[in-house]
Parts: sequence; structure tokens; C-alpha cells
Amino acid sequence: MTTFAPHRDTVEFFVDCMHGGADNDALSGILAEDVVMYGPLSDKPVTGRDAVLEAMRGVGAAADLAYKEVLSGQTHHAAYFRLQIEDTAVDGMDYILLDADGKIAEVTIWWRPLPSGVQMQGHLADALGMQPWELRTNGE
Repeated sequence: MTTFAPHRDTVEFFVDCMHGGADNDALSGILAEDVVMYGPLSDKPVTGRDAVLEAMRGVGAAADLAYKEVLSGQTHHAAYFRLQIEDTAVDGMDYILLDADGKIAEVTIWWRPLPSGVQMQGHLADALGMQPWELRTNGE
């Protein structure tokens, strides 16, 4: 018999919070103090509740975010979403590990497809204090 990771309700609450614009107080209550977020915009993780909240609010305020489904596995949960700014859209997944207290301890975020991900980073670069990326291909 398959067992599933506990605290799916935390992930469902996270999705509800993000749909509501990443409310700081509500999200703060479900993030571990030392939460780590690995994202598509940097090769360095964002660490700590305050830093992760700031990143989530920045993206939530700038983009139209729609979660489609929450998936549960043996050790992790995942939330499938679509993120859109103007005519740029990415499909993505938040891969979430919860601690024993049911708080979000780690989030890894993936976006696809790559060209749209590069365009999305360009939309968010100023808000996140980053340089815009440029997608380079061979021969084009």
C-alpha cells in the first residue's frame, strides 16, 4: 500500500494564500523559520522565512498566478501552476518538502519552456534586483 507525505492541508493552504496575493501573515505561519527556496531565477537558494516571503510577494504581485493541481507523494507534495505576465506564460511546479511540524521546509520551483522562462525572468528582473537574461542559441 502506498503511503503519502503528511500535511497535504499545508500545501493546499499555501496554494490558497498564493491565489490571494501571497498574504504575508498567512504564509509566515506555514513556512519554517529556516525555509529554503530553490528557484529558476538564480543558482543560489533563498534562505530564511523573511527572504522567502519577500520573493513570493514579489512574484505574486507582478504576475497572474493560477495553481491547477496539488499532487502528493511519499515524501513530498507538488503544486502545478501557470504564471503569466503580459503575453509571457510559463508552466511550473513547486516541489515542497514539509517538516515534522507540517511547515514548509524546502521548495524547489521549476518552469518550462526555457524561452518563456527567460522572458519571464526579464519581466521580474527589476522587481527582484537582477540583471535580465538573454537566451542565446547557436546559429540563430
